[in-house]
Amino acid sequence: MKELILKYKSYLLYFFMYVPLGAVCPLIGQYLSSIGFNGTQVGVVTACGTGAAVLGGMVWGKIYSNSSHKRMVIIVMFLLAGAASLVSLLISAFVIYALIYGIVYFNQGPVHGLCDSMIIDKGENFPAIRAVGALGYAVSVFVAGAIAEASGLWIIFVIHALAYVVSSLIMRQFSEPTHYVRAKERPEEKVKIAELIRDDDFVKLLVFAFFALGPTMANNTYFSYLYIGAGGDLSGVGTAFLLMAGSEAVFMWLVPWLNRRIPTEKLISVAIAVGLLRFLLYSFGPSTGVLLGTFFLQGILNGILLVEIVKYFEKIVESRLASLSVATYYALGNSLPAIICNLIGGVIMDHAGIRGTYLFFAVLYVISLALYFVLGLHKERRL
Repeated sequence: MKELILKYKSYLLYFFMYVPLGAVCPLIGQYLSSIGFNGTQVGVVTACGTGAAVLGGMVWGKIYSNSSHKRMVIIVMFLLAGAASLVSLLISAFVIYALIYGIVYFNQGPVHGLCDSMIIDKGENFPAIRAVGALGYAVSVFVAGAIAEASGLWIIFVIHALAYVVSSLIMRQFSEPTHYVRAKERPEEKVKIAELIRDDDFVKLLVFAFFALGPTMANNTYFSYLYIGAGGDLSGVGTAFLLMAGSEAVFMWLVPWLNRRIPTEKLISVAIAVGLLRFLLYSFGPSTGVLLGTFFLQGILNGILLVEIVKYFEKIVESRLASLSVATYYALGNSLPAIICNLIGGVIMDHAGIRGTYLFFAVLYVISLALYFVLGLHKERRL
C-alpha cells in the first residue's frame, strides 16, 4: 500500500488538496445565508477571504521561494487553513466571521500555486495531475452537497479540515526538488517580486488574468444561488458541480493532446470565448435542466484556462522566478479579482438578482477577451 501511495503521491495530493475547495466554495454562500447573512454580507465575507489570499500569496510566496524546507512550509499552510475552518463553525457574528474566513484563505489561497510550481519544477505531468485535482473537487462537492442536505451545512467545514490533514500527510512523502537545493546553496539568487513587475509580458498576462479569473472564481460562490433560484436544491448543486468539475478533469487530461496541435496562447483564447458565452447564457436565468445540460462549458473554460495560464506564466519568466510568478498570479490575477467579483456580485444580487450578477461577469469576460488580443497575448512565444 505504501509503495502505491509513493508511486501516485502527486495525484493523491491533488485529489485531497482540492477536496476542501469542493466542499466549501460552492456551498459557502448557502451556509452564510443559513446563519443570517444577506447577499452583500456574503460578498464581503468571500471578498475578505480572497483579500487575505492576496496578502498570503505575497507572504507565503516569498517564504517558499527562499526556504530550503518547502515541504514543511506547505504542510503548515494546510494545517493552519484546516484549523481556522473548524474555528469558523463557532462564529456567527459577521465581522468576526469575516476575520476567521480571512485566516483560512491567507493559508489556503497561495498553497495551490506553490504546489503547481513544485509539480512543474519536478517535470511531472502537470495537466494530468491537475485533472485529478478537478476530480477531487467534483467528488467533494457532490458528496458534501448530499451530506449537507441530510445533516446540515456545518459538515462542509469538517470535510475541509480532514482533507487538509490527509494532504499534509501525503506532502510528507515528497522530496525537495534539486532546483530548490541549489537555491539554498546560492542565497545571493534570492528572488524578489520587483523583478517580476519589471517584466512587461508578465504584467500584461497579469492584467488579462485579473479580468478573466475573477468571474471564474466567483462562480463557485454564486452558482448555487442561480441553481436554487431556478428551482433546484443542495443535492442538485452537488450534482451540477460533479458534472462541471468532472468535465474540467476530462479537458485537463486532453490539454497535452491539444497542445500538440494548438499552442497555449491560442488555447487560452478559445477558453475565454467559451467562458463569455457561458456567462451570457447564465445571465438569462436558464432552467436547472439547461444548467445541467451545459455542464461541459465549465469543463472547456476551466479545464483549459486553469492549466494553461499557469504554464503561460512559467513560460514567460526566468526559471528562477517561476515559483514566485505563479504565486503572484494566484494572489493578484486570481484572488484579487475574485475579491471584486464576490463583493460586487453580492451587492448586485441584493439589488438586481442573481441574473444581474452573471451579466456583470459576462461584461468582465468581454473585457478580458478584448485585452487578450489587444495586448498581443494570443501570439505564440517560443521557449
